[in-house]
Amino acid sequence: MPRKKSTQKDKEIVPEEKNKKAEEVTDFSNKEKNPVEEFTQPDMEKTNESQPAIAAEKEQLGEFDSEDVNQNKYVAVFSYLSILVLIPLLLKRDSAFCQKHAKQGLVWLAFLIITSFCYFIPFFNILYALMVIGVTLTCFIKTLQGKYWPIPLISQWAEKINL
Repeated sequence: MPRKKSTQKDKEIVPEEKNKKAEEVTDFSNKEKNPVEEFTQPDMEKTNESQPAIAAEKEQLGEFDSEDVNQNKYVAVFSYLSILVLIPLLLKRDSAFCQKHAKQGLVWLAFLIITSFCYFIPFFNILYALMVIGVTLTCFIKTLQGKYWPIPLISQWAEKINL
């Protein structure tokens, strides 16, 4: 059988038919329900009830009130200076930022006292001193930036302290 030559009219019909089929397939819109309109804002009462939970979560993550941080970050640095840990621990009882650093500083002091025998072991004493200086400087810098850096292993013990 000979093939029929396509005419200009045939070419115009085919795209129109494809468009109609495409519209039928992709027309999922339901004019009664609009998903954008269905979204509602959460009730303010529900969000206010969860405020204490959010505040406790922020404290665990090391996020504190910016006013508290700005007022007390210089006092919180004393937490990592040996016996001077008592300054933020006793003087700034109302500051969550100072108390968190003071608790960690107290455990850090206990760790340094317990492991002080490491200074008498040759070659190991250099590594130990570098570790102590590095951790202390990191804590200083992070505290002055207004952040809480949990010292690995030490911070777990500090979180258990209730004062």
